[in-house]
Amino acid sequence: MRAYARVGLMGNPSDGFYGKTMSLLISNFWAEVTLIPNHADDQEVEAITILPNPVSDPHRFASLECLVGVSQIDGYETGDRLLQACCKVFYLHCKENHIPISTKQGFRMMFETNIPRQVGLAGSSAIITALWKMLSLFYGVTQQQIPLELQASLVLKVEWEELGIAAGLQDRVIQAFGGLVYMDFDREYMEKHGHGKYESLDVGLLPKLWLAYVADPDDSGKVHSAVKQRFLNGDQEIINAMQKFASFTEQARACLQGNDHKGFAQLMSNNFNLRRETYGDAVVGASNLRMIELARQHNCAAKFPGSGGAVVGMWNGQDADTEAKDLLQLRRALESEGFVFLEITPMVYDNIQ
Repeated sequence: MRAYARVGLMGNPSDGFYGKTMSLLISNFWAEVTLIPNHADDQEVEAITILPNPVSDPHRFASLECLVGVSQIDGYETGDRLLQACCKVFYLHCKENHIPISTKQGFRMMFETNIPRQVGLAGSSAIITALWKMLSLFYGVTQQQIPLELQASLVLKVEWEELGIAAGLQDRVIQAFGGLVYMDFDREYMEKHGHGKYESLDVGLLPKLWLAYVADPDDSGKVHSAVKQRFLNGDQEIINAMQKFASFTEQARACLQGNDHKGFAQLMSNNFNLRRETYGDAVVGASNLRMIELARQHNCAAKFPGSGGAVVGMWNGQDADTEAKDLLQLRRALESEGFVFLEITPMVYDNIQ
């Protein structure tokens, strides 16, 4: 079972602050969970086993130098905790809401992922979402019993309450619904329903998009901390900023529906500028600023798709004949400085799953 990476196109990070965002699921990267049911003749048929994956989550290293290299890039917290916490939240939700599941047959499970770590592409939530969908299939839990809106909130619960990972609802919503989704996290509605208002949009309305990311990222979960506390403390500057992010999202939807890609590009730039003003350069980081700078030098608008480590962008030049040349030169400029560049392919579910 797969779940895919996402790019936040507008309004982020206001999803964690009762704002509005627009997000796109992409097929370029994914997380995949494999679940192998225990055989009825197994001595411990009810057992649950997390199998190690030597590539996605190694437990054995070729040398001490290799161990250090992996630790510097990926940190110390393995993906096993994501699987374990997801199973706990899934089971308790079913039990507390009288959703019948049989635990008489256990399983072995493992995950693998090609989503770049710690660059704000929702890699952790993709692993959890893939397992959640797999558990629902294994135990016969339907969307009528756990609607997609609720699934997204429960996946967030796995990360936020169980594991202390700083996060908002945006990632889990887009990974549940797929495609392009406009999200309204109005506080009153959220407190009443436990989720936001979500509207699927036609991905055909989007311009061509590209993604760039760094090779040596820091932990993306640290980015939100200071601003979140200021918001909780009632800091009016932060509250106003989040309202502006939400306004950008409203305008962006109108631009797409009116085929105004120039207006959409300007809003992408505005979104990044406000984020930089709100968080400050120390938090935004030199590598991220450099990617934005290179994008603007090559007639592109760009912003963060997540909490840092990557940028999503689009061509925004005046002469369509120079688009291919501009993007090729941008790719070369980014790659010459150690960044990765690729064209985005949207992921739309044939049937929402």
